[in-house]
Amino acid sequence: MTKRNGNVAYLDGVRGIAAFLVFLHHFCLVFYTAYFTWDATVSHLHGVDIKYGQSIFSFITNGNYCVQIFFVLSGFVLSRRYLISQDLEIVISGLHRRFLRLFIPVAFALILSYIMIKAHLFYNVPVSQITNSEWWFGNMWHLEEPFMKLISNLSWSTMFSSDSTLDTSLWTLTIEFYGSLFVFAFLAFTHFTKFRQLFLFLTIYYFFMTGSGYYISFSLGISLYYIEQWAQRNRKVYIEILAFLLLGFALFLGSFPSNNSYVGTVFEHQGHSLNNYVGWYHPLGAFLLVIAFILSPLLQRLVNFRMFRFLGYISFSLYLLHPLLMGSWSSWIFMELQYARVGYNHAVVIVLLATTAVLLPISWLMAKYIDQFGIHFAKRVYQYVRKPTGVTGK
Repeated sequence: MTKRNGNVAYLDGVRGIAAFLVFLHHFCLVFYTAYFTWDATVSHLHGVDIKYGQSIFSFITNGNYCVQIFFVLSGFVLSRRYLISQDLEIVISGLHRRFLRLFIPVAFALILSYIMIKAHLFYNVPVSQITNSEWWFGNMWHLEEPFMKLISNLSWSTMFSSDSTLDTSLWTLTIEFYGSLFVFAFLAFTHFTKFRQLFLFLTIYYFFMTGSGYYISFSLGISLYYIEQWAQRNRKVYIEILAFLLLGFALFLGSFPSNNSYVGTVFEHQGHSLNNYVGWYHPLGAFLLVIAFILSPLLQRLVNFRMFRFLGYISFSLYLLHPLLMGSWSSWIFMELQYARVGYNHAVVIVLLATTAVLLPISWLMAKYIDQFGIHFAKRVYQYVRKPTGVTGK
């Protein structure tokens, strides 16, 4: 396995692909909203978008499923380096640095959104009226006092209360932050015990019984270390076959509709007893997907291409920036094409290409100058407040 800075490099590819698919999910919500609502009266593809949304291939743009992949990966990546070294300093350092590491890029996105509101750069309202996405896209960036909302978001409501008013992607940040704290707290709590796997099982059971579908993903992510260790000891052909079977089943679970309606899908025919567990399909699917990549060197090589690792490098920035770009640049281009009387679907293709062409480089700039700054700044702050002797597990 290829390692980089203590992490598994191929996971950058998985994370990058998931981030790009979240962008595609939001793009489809705007321009082909019927794929999500299944309302034939707003279809722009004569019902083909609805058939896609009900098909097993809808995992491609299933945003909730991709978010669950992020959470599973966080649990794995945040715990793996410690579990390898058993050095408690890694846990203490990660716990101290996590808030600033997340907050600095988030603060940049919030401030950017505020500036764009004041500069009247959002054109989402007229676009939503044409695309029939008023229920979602048309409700964004309508604020009587945007400055007070900015202050609220910066001070507490985004990081601690899932406020995504200024950027729709930010609803996950509270879960990501608290889930990260859980990972570090769990590792610290079990540092001096030989029953860590038992405690891990109990936490997974607790999250399952309490319906904590997002936080269970972090616990499942921690358990991936033990699966990785087993896979490294058993490099057999049947393991590769198992990986592809798990991948297929994971993507199948990932196709369960995020609108929680399964009429017209293959899930309509499942037994009634399974209906009580549909809320667990995405966490389980995300877990199995990452397992598949852990087990299969072939899958690791597929996502280790430079293009996918580049997406991984810019993934957090891409995740934060794409809604702002869609509300401004994408919407402006779409309106201009409508004025030019370009056909609807032709216009959407042009907008997608133009959005991607701008999104990737600006995400790279943000990753290089904002995201990386946040990582290094959080590290410097921790080094400054840290006791000279440090804390070790020895």
